[in-house]
Amino acid sequence: MDGCLEVVMSGRQIRRRAVLLGGLGVAGISAASLVKLSAPSSSVSFSPPAGKGGVAGSRSSLPSSASARPTLRLGWSPWADAEVVSLIAQRVIQQAYDVNVERVLADIGIQYASIARGDLDLMLMAWLPLTHRDYYRRVRDRVVDFGSMYSGRLGWVVPDYVPASELSAIPDLRDPSLAGRFDNRVQGIDPGSGLNQASAEALKNYRLNDLELVASSSAAMTAVLDQAIRKQRWVVVTSWTPHWMFARYRLRFLQDPQRVFGGIEWIHALGRPQLDLDMQDLAGFLTRFHLPDQEMSDLLLQANDQTAEAAVDDYIASHPARVRYWVTGEMSAT
Repeated sequence: MDGCLEVVMSGRQIRRRAVLLGGLGVAGISAASLVKLSAPSSSVSFSPPAGKGGVAGSRSSLPSSASARPTLRLGWSPWADAEVVSLIAQRVIQQAYDVNVERVLADIGIQYASIARGDLDLMLMAWLPLTHRDYYRRVRDRVVDFGSMYSGRLGWVVPDYVPASELSAIPDLRDPSLAGRFDNRVQGIDPGSGLNQASAEALKNYRLNDLELVASSSAAMTAVLDQAIRKQRWVVVTSWTPHWMFARYRLRFLQDPQRVFGGIEWIHALGRPQLDLDMQDLAGFLTRFHLPDQEMSDLLLQANDQTAEAAVDDYIASHPARVRYWVTGEMSAT
């Protein structure tokens, strides 16, 4: 992915990097993004607004001509949560601060390097403290961390009707009779994904000799899960949160005592150097930009059933008080 990222790592770090290199199941680099990111930086650079962080204060300090409006380059990866979060940020920033927002599709490793160089202004997909630890360590002195927006997790998932008394943790699957209840299969996603690579490590680390990891795709994984639930069959799938399937079905993660998949992660917003000084009102928005986990799952479910654009527009329209807080810092009286 990014050949310049070389590091001597322990076995556990290698597993961590396998997860981050593959992302959350959808790896791949947009050729258009690479062309854009190889061009000279066009990052926003202007005097900080004199206003207090509200919409009016921001707009009064920026050029009034639409053609003269600054452009903010926002990196995103082809993951469902990244799509909706980047769309929300794009909509709110453009409307509240009179700034053009260009969403740039790029591999996650390239986003880290581009933010540090200033080729991108912002990324909203920094999984910390563990999943993207190695990437973050390389750029942490050259980026602005605006804090977390929501939480996430990777691992193996089963329907909640599978009794926790019989299966609560991944090592329980060493029992051949229990593995047989799942047809000796763990339903995976894309074969080159970090989640599948971590799942392969889990098979080895937990000595699950009676299980086979079946690689497919994210869509195939959810289809297998849906069919199993309809027939009340036992199934293990590789998955992550936030994901729409947790809003549609009753599911639970299997415990991972060796932390092959890490633990609860927090997804942070990172900005290029000086972004917090160049755009102080925007920095305030980013530090307040937070999505509750359940709302995030519901939003992803709606995006899956409709479109990401429709789900985002509906969310913004349905949460005016929250959007106002993001933009101004003012809390609703109710």
